[in-house]
Amino acid sequence: MIKRILIGIGGTPFTTVAIRRAVELARLHGAQVTAVTIVDEARLRRLGPVPLGSGAAARELREHRILVTREKIDAEIVALEEQCVLDAVPLTVLREHDNPFMLLMQHARYHDLMVFGLRSMFEYDIFGGNDVEPAIVLNSLAKAGVCPILAVSEKYRTICRALFAYDGSMQAAQAMKQFVRFHLWPDLALRILACNGQEKETQQLSDDARAYCLSHGVDATSVHCSGTAHEEILKEAASWNADLVVLGCSGRGQIVSRLFGSTALHVLRHADLPLFLSQ
Repeated sequence: MIKRILIGIGGTPFTTVAIRRAVELARLHGAQVTAVTIVDEARLRRLGPVPLGSGAAARELREHRILVTREKIDAEIVALEEQCVLDAVPLTVLREHDNPFMLLMQHARYHDLMVFGLRSMFEYDIFGGNDVEPAIVLNSLAKAGVCPILAVSEKYRTICRALFAYDGSMQAAQAMKQFVRFHLWPDLALRILACNGQEKETQQLSDDARAYCLSHGVDATSVHCSGTAHEEILKEAASWNADLVVLGCSGRGQIVSRLFGSTALHVLRHADLPLFLSQ
C-alpha cells in the first residue's frame, strides 16, 4: 500500500519527470506527496583552487550557482503545487538546506516510496563531487532504508511493462514481492528474467516467481538469461519494449553479491528506462 510518497527536488533535468510520476502515483493510490528541496550550499560554494587576485570573481560565481539552483527549485515547486492542485493530491513542501544524503535518510523513514532521478546523484553532483562512487551511494541508501526508490528517466513514459531481474536470492525475492504487492500501475505486465545460471534450477525459480505474481493478479511471463546478466537485462528490456526495470538491493551491507553488484551499477549508468530499486 502506497500512502506517502517522497520526492527530492534538486533542480536537475530529471525533476520534471519525477514530479509528474510522483503526482500520478499519488492520484492512483490516494496518497500524499512530500517534496524535499535538495540544496547543498556547501557543495555549491566549492570551486577548487582559486588563482590569486580572483577572490571577488570566485565569490560572485559561488553566489550565482546558489541563486540559479534556488531559482530552478522554486520553479519546480510551483509546478509541483499546480499539478497537485489539479489532481487533488495533498502536498507538503519541506525547504531544507543541509546534507542531501542525510535529509533523504531522515525523511525516507516515514514514506512508502521515494521518487527521484537516480543518475542525477552522479551526473548533476547532487551528492557532492566527482570522487563519489555511485555503487557506494546506492549501497548506503539501501543500508539506511531509503528503499524502495523509483528512479525516473529523463523522459516520461507510460508504465505498461516491467522487467524484473531475478537470481533466486532472498533479497531479489523480497524486491519482487514488494513490487508486486505495491501494484503501482493497473494492468501491468511483468516479465521475469531469470539469471541464476543453472537452467534446471532457474526454470523452477522462474515458475515459482511467476506463480506468486499471478496469485496477486499480476500477469507474468518468464525468460532465461543465458549471457552476462547486465548485458541480458538491457537487451531483454529493449527487445521486450519494457517501460521499467526492477532490481533488488541488499540492506545488509552490500549490493546483492551475485547479480546486483556491477550489474546494478551497469544498468544504472546505461539504461534509459526508469528503475524500481528495492530490498
